[in-house]
Amino acid sequence: MKPSGIHNKLSILYFAPCGLAEGVGGGARLRNMLDVLARLETNTQLISYLPGEKFEITHNKISDCLNTTIISTRRSSPKVLKLLALVQMLIYGFKNVKKSDIVFAHAPTIASGFPAFVLAKIFRKPLLIDHMDIKDPDTPKFIHNCVLKNSNIVLTISRYLEEEVKQIGCKNVVYVPVFVDIDVFQKDTLARAEMLEKLGIDDKEIVVGYTGSFAHIEGLPFLLKAFKSLSNKYENIRLVVIGGRNVPDSDDIAGLINELALNDRAILVHPQPHELMPKYLSTFDIACSPKIDCAENRAANPIKIYEYMSMALPTIVSAVGEISNIIENGYDGFLVKPGDVNDLEGKLEYVIQNADSAQEVGRRAREKIIRHYSHQAMLERIENTLKQLSNQTTSTNS
Repeated sequence: MKPSGIHNKLSILYFAPCGLAEGVGGGARLRNMLDVLARLETNTQLISYLPGEKFEITHNKISDCLNTTIISTRRSSPKVLKLLALVQMLIYGFKNVKKSDIVFAHAPTIASGFPAFVLAKIFRKPLLIDHMDIKDPDTPKFIHNCVLKNSNIVLTISRYLEEEVKQIGCKNVVYVPVFVDIDVFQKDTLARAEMLEKLGIDDKEIVVGYTGSFAHIEGLPFLLKAFKSLSNKYENIRLVVIGGRNVPDSDDIAGLINELALNDRAILVHPQPHELMPKYLSTFDIACSPKIDCAENRAANPIKIYEYMSMALPTIVSAVGEISNIIENGYDGFLVKPGDVNDLEGKLEYVIQNADSAQEVGRRAREKIIRHYSHQAMLERIENTLKQLSNQTTSTNS
């Protein structure tokens, strides 16, 4: 089905505190949103802030409908100097806002929501915010709330955030959950054979996999402990962990693997570019996300779980946050109590012992993603949102 199209080809000024090259979370959401905007044939100017090795500003024409401006500062720079990046975002935004129909911000943060709010207010443009997380610690609460309350429409990835935004005073809230490219995230048997050989895994072994951060809230130690217990019963299982210690409160996963004497059964893979993830996921037979119960995870709707499901993998996840509303336990995935090693071990063992029924669960998971959480599934919802904002622009200018 082709998009119906938006009259006069909308122009969008898009602010984002992340880049297209970032592998997970915000970067993946940004790429997926830009893909849908491209399908809707909008003209998009993306302005991003990225910590880097030096201060620089780069401009790129990605396609006929997407241009980017990336402003980088040194990671070690004082916060005062990093404010220069915010000034630059405002300057480049000022150059583009007059010819834009809509100002769009990737989040209500000081690095994207604030410049979007300022320019939308000055030039009387509709403001659209994509709200994906609890408040950013670097963004003052009054700015966070001000950006949300002054938005014409707020998109939220979870019902938790939807309720939070309504309590702040936002009246026009649209639920736009995570969505994935089903043509990219699908099983590839040739890639599986290639990657198993690369990782030194026999094709008869059962691979339990995890991708993402080693942050404490991800609960990865619970998976390691459950796997340790199962490894004493089953000689044909391997664990593949793809990720790294990329935040201050990360768990020492390498140390825990050594402590649990899992060095010959667990494989650590450094963070990989997002475009390679379908290859790595093709090696998995079971995918896990053992998140703990905390405020961040209650608000979250992790894209990696949708990617697991799109790959038709039997997926075992903690029943916390939006994903507990998405997965139907035992039908298209498996929910476990957060922080419960025994529950996680039990679900893993069930999948190991019941490969055929587990594959059917994976098949139903992919069907659900295709129907409700693919790019095509989100196309109409986002198109209707943009049309609503476009009508507001027309009313303002008339």
